[in-house]
Amino acid sequence: MNDDKRAAPRFLFSQPVAYGMPEVTVNGSIAGNISLSGMSLKVQEFVPMGSVLELQIGLGQTSSKVIWVKAQVVRMREVLSEDCFEIGLKFINDENCKKAIGEYINQTRS
Repeated sequence: MNDDKRAAPRFLFSQPVAYGMPEVTVNGSIAGNISLSGMSLKVQEFVPMGSVLELQIGLGQTSSKVIWVKAQVVRMREVLSEDCFEIGLKFINDENCKKAIGEYINQTRS
């Protein structure tokens, strides 16, 4: 997906993220980037397009702030060199999530 078509700019983000869905137990992942509208994750197992995941996102290395948000898989590609999948997630409308991520982005940019 071209950055020009994104709803919000993406920022590098490499914090651990836990995720789960009804048919998958909670797993861990590392994020690649984050924005007000979504994020990318590298995961070890195939997650079908359209799946809704519940994410537990840690915001900040010195802060213990953790947010829970639901997101839908909108992009998936296999990364053969790393033996994993990279998924693009779109947050399901959650104003508290947007506020927390916006604060995190503003803090890390300043």
